[in-house]
Amino acid sequence: MNFMDFSKEELENLAKPEDYRKGLFIEVGGQIRKLSAVTKADGEKEEIYIPWPKDSLYRAYGKDFVTDTIFKEMPKFDGETLKPDHLNYNLVVDRRLNTYHPLKYKPMPGPDWRHIDELFHHIFGDQYEMGLDYVQILYTNPMQKLPLLLLVSEENNTGKSTFCNFLKKIFGQNATGMNSEELRSRFTSTWVNKLLVFVEEKLLDKDSDGDMIKNLVTGYTTQSEAKGKDREEVPFFAKLVMTSNNIYTPIVIHEDDTRTWVRDIPSLPKKVPGSPDFLTECEKEIPYFLHFLINRQLSIPYEDRLWFAHERFRTAGWERIVNACRSNLEKQVAALLLDIMEYCGIDVLRYSVTHLVDTLALEKIKTDRVAIRHLLKERWHLPMTEKEKERYELYQPNVGGQERYIHTSTTGKWYEFRKEFLQSLTV
Repeated sequence: MNFMDFSKEELENLAKPEDYRKGLFIEVGGQIRKLSAVTKADGEKEEIYIPWPKDSLYRAYGKDFVTDTIFKEMPKFDGETLKPDHLNYNLVVDRRLNTYHPLKYKPMPGPDWRHIDELFHHIFGDQYEMGLDYVQILYTNPMQKLPLLLLVSEENNTGKSTFCNFLKKIFGQNATGMNSEELRSRFTSTWVNKLLVFVEEKLLDKDSDGDMIKNLVTGYTTQSEAKGKDREEVPFFAKLVMTSNNIYTPIVIHEDDTRTWVRDIPSLPKKVPGSPDFLTECEKEIPYFLHFLINRQLSIPYEDRLWFAHERFRTAGWERIVNACRSNLEKQVAALLLDIMEYCGIDVLRYSVTHLVDTLALEKIKTDRVAIRHLLKERWHLPMTEKEKERYELYQPNVGGQERYIHTSTTGKWYEFRKEFLQSLTV
């Protein structure tokens, strides 16, 4: 949309306050802004208001017309606010411009939404109802925090992108896509005000990435920064949806993770969710699907801060990623202790931190007390005996002897290792 395309009469009509979204010019907190259409990378156009100097208006239309007509008639707001609401949307809230965008599609009774249903069965499988709950909460309760939804498959063209594009069709300009570098960037103003943020393909395989994602998933505020502008703290309600072809380490997930819902996406049947035609059919059904959602009872009532109890996120895919993300030290300790148990025919071992460091050293595994204490206490959450010197059987490699392992009686503040727990770390 270019203001030079409008006559003075058309401009006067566009500037009427009855329809702010069609107003070519508005005033927000004393700043003049112009409606501009931006073509995004995916070809879709997004309308935004950008700052517009008064001098440019004077040159284009003449100072008298700008002063007597445009300035008088243009909608005026005290400032901006961000209030997501899909059921009772208001463009103006307390004399402030709501920068959250209204949705294109409205709920409407209809015949069916079989293509959407097919897509949800494909993406969520045995968690189909939970998948419907997830999107229903997005639509009816957009401020509610939800888990990071991570869709993974080794193959391309499994429907991951189709699902993300479908959500983009529903939520329009309130959803955006980016890569991992953009997510890591300190310039966040382009996405912190969105409902959905899609992150595709690239790895977020550092511990610092995991900490960042935790904060984004559970935080209610974050820092917004644009180039050349100061940082400011803003409300944050965005939900992250990630897709990857790396099924082992797309992101760092540890045993104590309670924020990530991993779905393994199967190969596509011959006739389904991957073609543009299929997405077009899904888009036609959106009004009927939204009508279904607002009349549907959630299958899972509120359980935790991310709505769902975190035990529901522990899918086979989640377990696989957690195990793949374990450190070499974790894997080495678990493997050695399981080997001792197997050789000696026992199911329980006990070690003090010092004795475990010494035992690992006999197998040429280099570590120190700080690393072992962190592993046992912070990562494995193992309890330690309360007594300062409690007697227990110490099993260690028998270097140079006939028997692979020997045991002696000793004392110390020990941690207990059970076979079942160690086996769960190596699945």
